[in-house]
Amino acid sequence: MASTSSDEPSLLDKLDAVAPLAQFDAFPKLPSSYKARSESRGFMTIFVAFMAFMLVVNDISEFLWGWPDFEFSVDNNKNPFLDINIDMVVAMPCGYLSVDLRDAMGDRLFLSGGLRRDGVLFDVGQATALREHSEALSASQAVAQSRASRGMFDWLFRRKKSLFAPTYKHVGDSSACRIAGTLQVKRVTANLHITTLGHGYSSYEHVDHSKMNLSHVITEFSFGPFFPDIVQPLDNSFESTDKNFIAYQYFLHVVPTTYIAPRSSPLHTHQYSVTHYTREVSHDHGTPGIFFNSSSDASVS
Repeated sequence: MASTSSDEPSLLDKLDAVAPLAQFDAFPKLPSSYKARSESRGFMTIFVAFMAFMLVVNDISEFLWGWPDFEFSVDNNKNPFLDINIDMVVAMPCGYLSVDLRDAMGDRLFLSGGLRRDGVLFDVGQATALREHSEALSASQAVAQSRASRGMFDWLFRRKKSLFAPTYKHVGDSSACRIAGTLQVKRVTANLHITTLGHGYSSYEHVDHSKMNLSHVITEFSFGPFFPDIVQPLDNSFESTDKNFIAYQYFLHVVPTTYIAPRSSPLHTHQYSVTHYTREVSHDHGTPGIFFNSSSDASVS
């Protein structure tokens, strides 16, 4: 039987003769003469490290300050009274208006002298700007309020100016009436009525029909202490008409709300939803005015 010679080259030796494995490099490198350092040098490394640091700081800020979280619960608030905050302008002189509140207990409060009433100018241009501001921000605010972050990025990028300033500048005049103040009422179903003298409630005075105009701007309408993370539906709203006998009806569902912020005492306040109706009434049927009808609901924390 023939034997294999020991000095015969192996298969690996034959392959190495064709393509030397010792010189094979899966990751070929450029010669040093073709290399040059970039001017930025380690800028990208520093930038990535800085962004990582900012993300860590933002997460720590969210952990410390958190974000609003809404939960429903049974209202166990035994306080029998509730504050109503109101600031609005009606396009009629103050002497022509009557402000009254009637609750489910049968009590009626004559508020024309209790609330602050100032003669101002009803500026349609400002009112229109307010409404455009409210409509333009409604969608973005609804999204933002769903989870308002308390991180560092939110603090940095939240400071952006709006297209319109959400304020109504009151100019002294006597053609319109600003009704403002805080009312302490019972925590029961109640109606707040703003009517003209001689229409709705008995009065010795009777406002001429040609002088009646219930166009109005509502700058503030809220219940209880200020709640920083909610936009009340009627704030910065505006209604205008050229009719004399108009009834504006606002049906409000008030919800007790407890706002708990980090490292502070719980804030017991209220928020509400609203349904709005406008209808023209005749002289013999219906009462012209601005009516706020409120009812209570479950609580939110």
